Formats: sequence, C-alpha cells, structure tokens
Amino acid sequence: MSMDSFVIKSDQPHLMSHQKPPKRTSLPPVLVVESLMLFITGNKTVKRESVVYHVKSEMHTRALSVKAACDKQKRCQPGDLEKGFKNIEIKNSDTLNKLFKTAYYVAAEERPFSDFPSLLQLQESNGLSLGDTYHNDKSAKKFIENIGGIFHDQVVSLLDKADYFSIFCDGSTDRSDSEKEVIMIKVLEDFYPKLKYFKLEEPENTKANGILAAIDHAFFVNDLQNYKQKTVGFCSDGASVMMGARRGVIQLMREEGNAEWILPVWCMAHRLELAVKDCFKSTYMDNVIELLESIYYFYKGSAKRFKEAKDIADLLGEHFLKPEKANGTRWVDHKLKAVSKLLKNWHIIISQMEYYAEDNTNRSQDRAKVKGYLNKLQQHKMVLYIAFVKDVLNEVSKVSLLFQREDITVSSAVTKLQSASSVLRNMIDNEGDQLVEIRNEIVDGKLRGHTLINIIQDQSLAADRARIVQSLLDCMNTRLENLTVEPIFTSCYAFDQKNWPLPENREALLLYGKDDVRVVFQRYEVILTNAGCDIIDALSQWTDLKFHVAGNPRYANLHPLLVWQMVSQMDQDKGDFNDILKIIHLTSVLPLSNASCERAFSTMNMIKSDWRCRLDTDTLDTLMKIKIAGVPLKEFDPRPAVYRWWHTGERQKRPTIKPYGARN
Repeated sequence: MSMDSFVIKSDQPHLMSHQKPPKRTSLPPVLVVESLMLFITGNKTVKRESVVYHVKSEMHTRALSVKAACDKQKRCQPGDLEKGFKNIEIKNSDTLNKLFKTAYYVAAEERPFSDFPSLLQLQESNGLSLGDTYHNDKSAKKFIENIGGIFHDQVVSLLDKADYFSIFCDGSTDRSDSEKEVIMIKVLEDFYPKLKYFKLEEPENTKANGILAAIDHAFFVNDLQNYKQKTVGFCSDGASVMMGARRGVIQLMREEGNAEWILPVWCMAHRLELAVKDCFKSTYMDNVIELLESIYYFYKGSAKRFKEAKDIADLLGEHFLKPEKANGTRWVDHKLKAVSKLLKNWHIIISQMEYYAEDNTNRSQDRAKVKGYLNKLQQHKMVLYIAFVKDVLNEVSKVSLLFQREDITVSSAVTKLQSASSVLRNMIDNEGDQLVEIRNEIVDGKLRGHTLINIIQDQSLAADRARIVQSLLDCMNTRLENLTVEPIFTSCYAFDQKNWPLPENREALLLYGKDDVRVVFQRYEVILTNAGCDIIDALSQWTDLKFHVAGNPRYANLHPLLVWQMVSQMDQDKGDFNDILKIIHLTSVLPLSNASCERAFSTMNMIKSDWRCRLDTDTLDTLMKIKIAGVPLKEFDPRPAVYRWWHTGERQKRPTIKPYGARN
C-alpha cells in the first residue's frame, strides 16, 4: 500500500474507517516533533498516523484542558486551579491573613521571630481562631520573606519599566562589625520621582571593585543586567573609594557600562556639613562646640546630676531640656538643637554646677572640672558667641534640612542657598535676632541673675563676627559651587515654572529654556533616544508646554514636581508633550543628597541590635524593606503576600493539616 493511502486531505470530513495505520508502539522523537510542528504552523495535508497519535497524546489532552479553561474564563466560570485556590481561600484565607498580619507586626516593630508563637497564643487567648499550623518562628521568617518580597517586586517592576533612574550608595558597619552597602534608587512612580530602598549588600572587600561587584550583584539577581545603560546619576559621600576620578566606584561603573553620561554627585548635605566645619576650625566657635560636648557628657554620665538639674528647674517653674550631642557625624541641625538647649538651660546649668562644685561629697577632680565649666559658661564672650552660633546655624540648618528632603530639586536648592547667603551676608554688618535678644537680657553685667565675667567691647565681637560669616560664605561657595556652575545643574533651573518670564512677556517666554533643553539632551542622548525622545519634537513641544503651564493659574504656586506630574497624567493619552516631558522627568531624578542612605543605616542599627547580631544579610535586607517601605499596620493588606507564599517554595502548603505533636 502506498504512502498516499495514509494521507488525508484537510477538506475530508472524517478518517476512512477501512484504512488503518500500521501498529506502532511509539514514534521516533524526530517524527513526534515534526508532527507537532504541523499542528502549530498549520498545513493543508497531514498524515492520518500523526493525527491518531496526537489525539491520544498527553500533550493534546493538556491542550484541550487549557482551551476548556479559557472558554470557562470567557464565560466567567473559574477553572479547576482557580476553584482549588478559591476553596483554600474560603476555608483558610482569614486564618492566613491573620498569621501574615502578625508576622508583619513582628517585622515592623523590630521584634525577634521567636515572639511570633507567643503573639499567636495571646490572640488565641483573646478568642481569635488561628488554626493549628505555621505557629513557629520558622514560619514567621517565611511569611516575612514573602511580605518583603512584595515590596521588592514592586521596586524591581518600576526599574524594569523605567527609562532612567539614579543610584544612591553608601557604606557602613553593622553591630557585628561587618561592612554593608545600602543601595537606594530614585525612579519615577506615577510620573513623580520617588526614593526607593533597593538592596542591602555585603561586599567581599571595601575597595572600589568590591563595592561595584556588590552593586552589580544587587541588579543582576533581579535580571537588571543593563542597569548602567539606564543610570543617569550616582550619589554617595565624598569618600575617594566612591568618587575617585581614576579608580573610584563611579569611574569603574562608567567604564564597565560604557556610560560616560552618568553624573557623579557628592552628597550636598555632607558638603554643607564640611563647609561649617571648615569655617569653625581654629576660631572661637570651636570653643563653643567643645563646651557643648563637655556639658553633654557631664549629664549623660550621671543620672544623679541630671536629676539635680531637673529638681532645680522644677523649683524655678521651668523644664530642663536634656543636653544634645553636637559632635560626631551629625547634620548641622543637631548642632543647632544643642546650642538652643544650652541657651534655654543656661541659668539652670549654672545653678546646678555651682551647687555641685561646693558639695564636698563629690570627688575633688570632678568638682575642679565643673569649676572649669562654670568659668567658661560665665564668660561674657562665650555667652555672646553661643547666641551668635545659634544665629548662624539657624540659617545653615534650613539649607541642610532641604538637602535631606526627598523632593529636593536643583532650583529649590539654589533658591534656599541664595536666601541663606543673603541673611548671613547681612550678619556681617548687623547682629542676628538671638544675639540681639541676649544683649537685651544682659543688664549691669548680669544674665538671668548670674554675674558674667570678663566683659568685652562690642567692637571686638563685631570684627570676629564679620570675619567668621565671610569665611562661612566662602566655604559654602567653594563646596557647593557646582550647583551654580555645572551646565547640567544650571539647565535644570528652566524646568521650574516659578523661574519663567511672565506670560505677558511672550517673546521672552518663547525663547526661554531652549538651550537648557539641548544641554540635557546632549548629555543623555543615548538614554533619551532609547526612551523614544526626539530633540526636534521636544523643542517644539517645549514652546507649547510653556504657554500651557504659564497660562494656567492653578500651576502658578505648585511645586514643580507636582506640576509635571499633573501635566503628564493629563497628557498620558494625548501624547502632546511626550518628548519634552521625558527630558523634564529625567532632570527630576538627578541625585543631590545621600541623606536617605544615612536614614537607612539608622534603620539597620535599630533592627540589628546587640541582641540580634546573628541576623544574616538577606534577612536583614528583608526586614529593612518592610521597615522602610512598609505601611501602618491598619493599612497593610496581607493578601498579595499570602498569594505569593502559596505559589512559591518547594514544599506543598498544608494549612489544614495539623502538625505532629510531642512524641513520647
């Protein structure tokens, strides 16, 4: 019989019953693959042998099941898998939700995993039904891993879809003295730049190549190998291992990723702190900071001294504020708080130290030390300088606090710097508010009932004040000059609608900012081109966008980031400003400050305390994700984490099967 007798045409209604294929127990693998490909690609003629074999195959049975499930879904009928999961949800979803909420509480409140069973027992004693399974610390860890995984998956999804983002990185040691690198990301979320915690890594070494390898690992394990091609900026502290121009992390990242456009940014908040230290160095201001440190440690080391000061304050009808630490790696605002508390507590501290120095029950060396503190505190020059330091730090701290905000823009930073510089420049010739107030309080050489010593002339302080303020202005200009010099930063001014010409001046508004748009596009041409941005279209849209925003009163007093979010949401379907908005949003994710990494390290030290030194890096990373990105307990929805836990892992989930009890 010829092979043609075993071939059936596609237009034949059925197989001929009298023609039977030769009996075969199996087909060669090559024939199986070829037969399956015919059903996938489509063909007018097929062999009957192939049809019969395929009908009886397991693959065909599975395909029919999938089609049936799709048909049920179209008719809004759940498939077998969905029915099974819904049955599980009906029986156990409430219990699992309670377990996951309890686990979330354990992570958010920095409690050990061993608290999980006790918390469940407490809830059961209050009448809650929590089942009989997963009531142990191991289950708590699994639940927390899946909760943290939900937050992490959201960040990874943002990065995968984003056209560009910035990286923030800083290093520190944890409680077990192991080096950790925190990686933060600034990326657009709903057209608004958000700082997101990404990963905690433990580098093999603290050299530049070791740190970069840790950063690479953080992205590679999340299938983001091309992250360097999307990175527009890298922000860190001023350590040479990070910012070194030859072999620093940023330079290695540029070279390995072939991404010369990545903008290296030395944290502005750190630079401002260094500017203040440079200004205070080798001046009488150092004496003020040294006195603040001495008073802090005097009360920190003794509960008895602190109680004596509180008792004196109670007798005076006042409140004694605990002295603040002013030294170490702290922001400018901490020094301001320390100076403010010292001025507030000045007469209370004087009274308590006078009593302490006369009490013979105290050690002689301690009494001698206190007499030295008293001699400094009662100096007329010291009192005036304390007030002067508060005036100076009050203006500088405003800039520092702005640099620590997540919604900072280049334009707002420059504006705040200019405002603070104007006030400081005025202090060269005129006294600040706090200094004027202290002078008014001093009457006949006495301040709040205590006699000051070594009264100085006003001319002496005026000369020192002018010299110190001018030195501070010079240090700030030196440390922060790139904000007003580098083209990529100065071009960002154009994207703040408050800097635009008035709408009435149409000619000036028409020409405004075109060169700035070109500067940004030229630096990030590769990234913007990959994002589908065209410079010609962007310039045309820039003109339309300016007149649209300038002519709409509701945009006038809004934060520029909020303006561009509103415009983007409005233009999402139209696409009238698509190209220019890509350029504007790119400037909004440029990094300026690394303060978010410092806050992350504070969180790390709270979680990994002296009692939890054995937490490994992955577990610590998960707990930090929940602590930083988490929501209040009342707002936490455990269902996504429950679903994630149910569908991951190697072991089958058995929430209804009771565990083995104690064995005798």
